[in-house]
Amino acid sequence: MARTGLRPLLLALLGLAALTGGTHALAAGSDRTLPNLALPTLGGSQLWADLAYEGGWRVQRHVWTGHARLLDEDNVRRAWGSKAACLEALRDQAKVVEDQERPVVVVLHGLWRTRRSMSNLAGSFRGAGYEVIDVTYPSARASIEEHAAQVAGLLDRLSGTDREVSFVTHSLGALVTRQLLAREGDAWRGRHRVHRAVFIAPPNRGARLAEIGRKVPLLPWIYGEPMRQIAGGFTRDLAGPGVPFATIAGGCGDDEGWNPLIPGDDDGVVAVAETRLPGAAGELVVRRLHTTIMKDPAAIDAAVEFIRQGAFPTSGAAASGAAGR
Repeated sequence: MARTGLRPLLLALLGLAALTGGTHALAAGSDRTLPNLALPTLGGSQLWADLAYEGGWRVQRHVWTGHARLLDEDNVRRAWGSKAACLEALRDQAKVVEDQERPVVVVLHGLWRTRRSMSNLAGSFRGAGYEVIDVTYPSARASIEEHAAQVAGLLDRLSGTDREVSFVTHSLGALVTRQLLAREGDAWRGRHRVHRAVFIAPPNRGARLAEIGRKVPLLPWIYGEPMRQIAGGFTRDLAGPGVPFATIAGGCGDDEGWNPLIPGDDDGVVAVAETRLPGAAGELVVRRLHTTIMKDPAAIDAAVEFIRQGAFPTSGAAASGAAGR
């Protein structure tokens, strides 16, 4: 009896999923926004990519269906349909930035994280007077090159002219930024100026843990193409950022680190030595694990100061006291 009752339910759920997916696919090809309920959302995660940002509003595209949606600053869906229609809705409805000359900080999260993981850091930069674009990108569902192209398209739509654009990233975000800055011909580079960058826990020289994980069943599928790229030596041929930059690593402050699988000091995922890149204007190690280092007060203060002044604070502590597990 249970089996008999379960089968219709499964068929109904499959039918609903197919109908929903088909509707969204049709929406992607429409020439207008579709009837909308102002629904709250989580703001996007592994299946959404930001296409445009203005005054806290953003247009996102779904990885699988290709349809787009417009979210307000509270992550409420205000329109949905095709990319072109939602971009038009953004121009019509989003709050216009009052001062389009304000410097911009682009914040990029790490692999399998969301922009919510960077909220403390983003809030500190907003408090310091910057316009913050905290990007949502489907980190495990596309390559580093594709992520860089997405951010380039977002910056091509950045309002104003001759604005300073800086980057503050966690983990994978550093490689996306380096790939972005190595691209040629992007329109935004002719309209705005790249200022500085801070890379927090970046696998600038690859990651031993990614090499190990590549051999574990299912992990390459879970963590996607970026993990395979990092394990395969992607960073060997990746150019430096070409602008003043600094790195902030996590570690224990000894020669052993948190993870016995990683040589030397580490944050549990990336070795301190793997974060370093020739030409850095500053290097800092804080006592934090990889998953929480972007929330560390010392790391946040150092990042804000470097973007503002081009150097880490001289009077601040070099490490926070919490282990940050």
